[in-house]
Amino acid sequence: MPESIKSLKFVYDYAKSLFEKRKDNHFEESMKNSLFEKEETAIKVFVHAVTLLNWASKKTINPDADNKEIAINLDPESTAPLHEQLLDLFKVAFEAYEEARNKFKEEDLQTTFKSPFGREMTYEDWFGFIIHHTIGHIYQTFRLQAIYLRHKV
Repeated sequence: MPESIKSLKFVYDYAKSLFEKRKDNHFEESMKNSLFEKEETAIKVFVHAVTLLNWASKKTINPDADNKEIAINLDPESTAPLHEQLLDLFKVAFEAYEEARNKFKEEDLQTTFKSPFGREMTYEDWFGFIIHHTIGHIYQTFRLQAIYLRHKV
């Protein structure tokens, strides 16, 4: 199993554990509100991270995929607890990444392609970008939520 998949799995498991511990401690409030004016909310950062993970993974498999067809979002009609909805989104995106990454052998990672952003890059750099972006924003979510909880509750 590629290291990037192991890393992402670790972050998913950590998010699941952390959300489970925080679910009854003003979870929705801490995800939907920010402490400071013009600061992004934790939920917005989290959804951004996992939607880009899903989008980039799907575009790796099919560069011509329609953005609207591969978009994932929270369902405003859902009655499931927010922490479960967020984990479900993360799981969908994680599975998309796993599928995309597993299509490449180690020797294929040095192949250059034109990224969806229009820049030539190797698949190794592309997968690195996806992982660093996702994990960075997921941990930013945890931090924003923790700061909110520490100051507001």
